[in-house]
Amino acid sequence: MTKRLPLAAALLSGLILGLAFPPVGQSDAAWFALVPLLLALKQATPRSGFRLGWSAGLVFWLGNLAWLWRLIDNGGPLPLVLLGHGALAAYCALYAGLFGLAVAWLWRQERLRNHPWLRVLMTVVVAPLLWAGSEWLRGTLLTGFAWNALGVSQYRNLTLIQGAAWGGMSLVSALLVAVNGGIACFLERLWFDVVVARRRPACGGGNGQPRRFAPRAVEMTLALLLVVVCWSHGLDRVRTLDRAIGAAPVWKLALLHPEAPSIFQQDDGTWEAAMELQRSYAQLAGAVGPDLCLWPETSLPGAGPLDADTLELASNITALAASPLLAGGLEIEPGPGWEWREGARYYNAAFLFDTQGRAVATYRKQHLVPFGEFIPLDRRFPWLARLSPIGYSCTPGAGSGIMTVAPQGDNGRAPLRVAPLICFEDTLPYLARRAARDGATLLANLTNDAWFDGSSEAEQHLAQAVFRCVETGLPMVRSSNRGVTCAILPNGRVVQRIGQGDGAGTPGILFAAPGVPARPAPTPFVRHGHLLLAWPGAALLLTVLLLAALDAWRKRHRPASARDGASRSGVSTG
Repeated sequence: MTKRLPLAAALLSGLILGLAFPPVGQSDAAWFALVPLLLALKQATPRSGFRLGWSAGLVFWLGNLAWLWRLIDNGGPLPLVLLGHGALAAYCALYAGLFGLAVAWLWRQERLRNHPWLRVLMTVVVAPLLWAGSEWLRGTLLTGFAWNALGVSQYRNLTLIQGAAWGGMSLVSALLVAVNGGIACFLERLWFDVVVARRRPACGGGNGQPRRFAPRAVEMTLALLLVVVCWSHGLDRVRTLDRAIGAAPVWKLALLHPEAPSIFQQDDGTWEAAMELQRSYAQLAGAVGPDLCLWPETSLPGAGPLDADTLELASNITALAASPLLAGGLEIEPGPGWEWREGARYYNAAFLFDTQGRAVATYRKQHLVPFGEFIPLDRRFPWLARLSPIGYSCTPGAGSGIMTVAPQGDNGRAPLRVAPLICFEDTLPYLARRAARDGATLLANLTNDAWFDGSSEAEQHLAQAVFRCVETGLPMVRSSNRGVTCAILPNGRVVQRIGQGDGAGTPGILFAAPGVPARPAPTPFVRHGHLLLAWPGAALLLTVLLLAALDAWRKRHRPASARDGASRSGVSTG
């Protein structure tokens, strides 16, 4: 029975952690969700530590990624969707397993276990760094999947998440792990005092000596002090940015929210209706006189920017709205031969059209979704591209593709420098950071969440975008199809929104008027990236894993006489 308790604790951690994210969204659960797992890891071997971490991660990710099942309603074959869901959850859980292995191995080191201040350091510094490193590796390796880091659960807690301006979302994740570790240490000592010490009054001294007094909540106290410091700094930053945005030049933006069906649910009738909807909302936008219209991903009818239907629609919209248009669509770079499809390159792109409907700038999506927008190894084996759900594999773009929008009228405003982010690109810190370093003043996410309509995906997607604003100190606007269309301030405050992604939305247009500073001051995260936590954490994690592997190798190849001697002397070789 006792052998099953650690596994039960790990599974419980995965279940509680799932409650911290949408659709439940009880963010307070993240402050204690890892406590059962951390208690179990203190008594685990490295091998069982990996199993415990992986089990907790698997339970969390299976629930957290359940919105992938909505692909079944959009033409996804049931067996492939179930296989993809399980495989992605199992893969993401590997990083929690590596964290569990590293923590379990460290707790088995006698010097660390017996030194009180090393135990404090392990709880408040080392374990949080290991977690931050595991999240960074998950968001980087194999093209990266940075979805729902632990700190993202706090996206509504504006004061706390301002720490992301220094260390990215990894800093918020590390704070949560430190508090979880402090609670685990406190409960461990409480259990010892209430249960163990009463059964063995003289334990702890070894020779009948009374056990020395040790503060019962020193780790928890230190972790909470770190939280208070971040909260105090965050409160000041939230207020400062609110004042700065209030004094900044205002840009009038029209954000389309069409609620159009996914491509697998469209026919000629729905497509014509969608085009007519765009024209009608462009006419409505013209009454307001926006500085820029933003249309979501894949809203253009053909392969831009030279397709006749696309140019006609863009000309109509810009004429009706009397403003430039930033819209998402497909771009095709033909092959060199007569049969242009041979060697052609496809891009998921965003196009900026001027007030005459001419395409003046193009951004090509840099980070593509594996098995959605491209099939791995399709360049080496071209026939694999036919397995893509969209019928072809896209090619990644390069560079931020910052677009300059001149102000309407002579009002003294500096040109707006827009950095498009297409679809899930707003989940990746390095892309927003690169755009900020290249001089962007506004982030613009053009996305299409119709694939997952009726699930928690849209709200989870919004949570990632909030952190990009805090990290870069830039405002963001999002034009989404069947997701969340909104405006987000540089401190992460969502000031306007329409759409829930709940399957019951209605089309509309959001008129946002954010203040956009002409020269925003770069945050420490923009200047130094993940240097504070994520990179040191990843280096520490890899170092511990290497030491654990060497330790296991030495024990396995230790001479038999040494192992027998250790066994007879009572020394464990496990």
